[in-house]
Amino acid sequence: MSHHPLEQVELTNMAAVIDRKNHKVLVQERVKSWCGIAFPGGHVEKGESVVLSTIREIKEETGLSIKNLKSCGIKDWYEKDQNKRYIVFLYCTEDFSGELREETPEGKVFWVDLDHLPQEKLSSGFIEMAEMMLGQRVASEFYYEIDNEDWKKKFY
Repeated sequence: MSHHPLEQVELTNMAAVIDRKNHKVLVQERVKSWCGIAFPGGHVEKGESVVLSTIREIKEETGLSIKNLKSCGIKDWYEKDQNKRYIVFLYCTEDFSGELREETPEGKVFWVDLDHLPQEKLSSGFIEMAEMMLGQRVASEFYYEIDNEDWKKKFY
């Protein structure tokens, strides 16, 4: 039997909260890390369900309660020098309630017209994730293949 060495894994999540009636999607202007406009999300805590972590993060960062999440795929990459994989579980939902919090330490939260999202000052690599989450790109995985300083985008 061969032994497969394990890699370290960091699990995160992101959700597109979509308001079809008003043709808008909820975004966050991130200020702490990965700066720019993106959908809200965060880390999966040790022992926590991925879906429940997404629901928790959206509540913490936006004030909204979400449910009926639909999986939209994953974004991931492997950093060889650190023996670490970073995985973002991507979700979307149109089922939300509550009062929107305007700002948290993570950044401002607001609605953007779906058609205007590409014109916003987006976080690096976010547009491809958004396309997957909004059904505009058919892929199950958005993978970065890292070759020295060159990060090549791959879709599977």
